[in-house]
Amino acid sequence: MSLRPVVLTGILFAFLLLGGTAGFIVYQGNLQKRADEVQMIYKDLFDFRSTLTLIDQQLSLAPDRPEVLQEIIQNIKLLQFRSVNFQSRAGKNRMPELASWMKSRQLVLEKLLTDIDMKKGIAGNNIPLMILELDDVILQAAIDVRLANNRVHDVVQLFFFIVFAVLMVIIISAGWLIVNNYRQTVMPLNQLAEKLRMLNEELPESFHDTAEEVKKNIRRKEFSSDVNQITDSIVRFCQNIELKNKKLDELFIKDEKTDLYNYRHFKDHLIVDVARAKRFNEKVSITMIDIDRFKAYNDANGHVAGDIVLEKMAGIIREECRDADIPARFGGEEFAVLFPRTDGVEATEIVERLRNIIGVEPFYHEKELPGGQLTISAGVATYPDDAVDWYSLINNADKALYRAKQTGRNKVVHFRDLEEKGEKSTGNRQ
Repeated sequence: MSLRPVVLTGILFAFLLLGGTAGFIVYQGNLQKRADEVQMIYKDLFDFRSTLTLIDQQLSLAPDRPEVLQEIIQNIKLLQFRSVNFQSRAGKNRMPELASWMKSRQLVLEKLLTDIDMKKGIAGNNIPLMILELDDVILQAAIDVRLANNRVHDVVQLFFFIVFAVLMVIIISAGWLIVNNYRQTVMPLNQLAEKLRMLNEELPESFHDTAEEVKKNIRRKEFSSDVNQITDSIVRFCQNIELKNKKLDELFIKDEKTDLYNYRHFKDHLIVDVARAKRFNEKVSITMIDIDRFKAYNDANGHVAGDIVLEKMAGIIREECRDADIPARFGGEEFAVLFPRTDGVEATEIVERLRNIIGVEPFYHEKELPGGQLTISAGVATYPDDAVDWYSLINNADKALYRAKQTGRNKVVHFRDLEEKGEKSTGNRQ
């Protein structure tokens, strides 16, 4: 049989494969570029939120100080500029929700800036609501990041499927044409095609498992370098996807500054543990922890020193917690720890030990504070002894914390102590 049709068919397939590969590279490059841009937008949103939170804190703590007002004005103008930038980037990357939100919030920022310039009352600003809305926007951006990465993954997977399909067509066609005259030379190709067919039938659903199966079943000495390159690409791609997913998961559940769990992760675990305690008649305890006179420390030493204290406190809390406990940053200088299957006595003992350790731990310039040291106050509450659900459990632990601050600081108060004395605590902590 003439080899001319085989050669011409091979050349045609080669051009199709080259054209498809070039198209894939361009298309995949555009998808990857968008995925990287969405990832960058997601990270920049955290900086936007940090600046917005800083403005909220400045408006709450020192709204009448000229230097603070000047810094607030600069930060608001920075947010206005960045919101315009976000609108442009969101429009280019098909993120209409983000663009719409940034556009609508510009009016709020302009009004706030006008109120400050005209020295109007700014106590009723909408920044806390903006922060809550921004959390939803950040969550949606995180979803967009995952979808964009999944899109890249799906396109690459489809490309590999097409490549394998084309290779199969070429191998099977060539084998069918040559087998009658060159059986012994075609046999290795026939065996390769058979292995590929068997492998395709046994591929697991997980892409990672697929790569492991390919590494295990395809031996380099028996197959071409092209197949080996495809195998290595599958393995590398799988490892990159796993690494990105791990980093994305950490962004979802960890507080960036302290490396403790964030409030969302803490609340999710608290709801589940309270439901499980109710079902199996168990106890769940939580503690709310606040750094005493932290505002005074920040004012005296600056926010950089304050951040160092937060990180050091978080490290001590993390080390003293058990494996099953959930330590989290609740907000500002306030921390929370969830103690599953733990009664109030045991939880109080753990928090007392933590308070003593922090009390003797040296901190930068703490001698300048009243009492000469940085300390913590804590409130403890236990389900079902002190609360009927997860929400009231947090509230009652917070009331106990306020009582600890109100009665001298540097102490641990359990909510049952308030109940026994018939006390109710409300107000602001400092």
